[in-house]
Amino acid sequence: MRLEELAERIRLPKEAWESVRRERIDGKEYGILKDVFYQDTEQFVIQWKEMDGRFAWALEFFLKLAADTYEEYRKRGYADKVFDQTFYDITIWCGECYRKHGVYGLEELLWLGQSVKMELFRLGRLQFEPIRVRKDMKGKNCEVFAGTKALNVHIPAGEPLAYEECQKSFEQALEFFGGEYRVFVCDSWLLSPHLKEILPESSNIIRFRNLFEVTEVRYDFLQAEQRIFGEILEDKRQYPEDTFLQRTAKKYVVSGNNLGVGAGFFIRD
Repeated sequence: MRLEELAERIRLPKEAWESVRRERIDGKEYGILKDVFYQDTEQFVIQWKEMDGRFAWALEFFLKLAADTYEEYRKRGYADKVFDQTFYDITIWCGECYRKHGVYGLEELLWLGQSVKMELFRLGRLQFEPIRVRKDMKGKNCEVFAGTKALNVHIPAGEPLAYEECQKSFEQALEFFGGEYRVFVCDSWLLSPHLKEILPESSNIIRFRNLFEVTEVRYDFLQAEQRIFGEILEDKRQYPEDTFLQRTAKKYVVSGNNLGVGAGFFIRD
């Protein structure tokens, strides 16, 4: 697949494409660093952090990796739509890089590496990662044991969390991954039980949260603030109030509260 075609398919902004179309990474350099990426991704990231212009470089490099991955999608018979949805993540994170640094590029390399290695797929509104549950998860009426095959659910940014669209994604996941995956797990601020203190029951976020049996809540990372406001500020009074969620969450955290991060599961019949 040509990079220009890929850029069109994942709806990469024109300005971002113009920043990489000169292709500064030649075939030899790409081949060497591609090997490093697959053999030791963490070492690859260490090397990348020492590069000049590393954000724009990463965008070009990951576009090339994605184009190579497309050939593997075709071999496995995966639909083009799944590829396009999955690698739209490049566009999402490119936009975030521009928001933070004023440069069209990428910095979430470990995360994007999961898509390149076909460990993560976007199916409609949600992303799914096949895993084995690391520890027992005990709910009120059932339990998921360590070692159980499950689909780890991730929620990409950029679109409303429409409940009906999420349901469609779960159905697509059951079809895509086959009958051996019936357990869905999630670790996210969206599963925080405290969300019910700031949002109505009719909220899509609450409806999504209610799908899961929450088995653990942690308070060691302010993920909710990072996701809701785009960054974590020491002075909570400086958070924006552009949406209903921002206004209610700001009031909650300014009062000294922590929404926390919930972990849970549900089993699809």
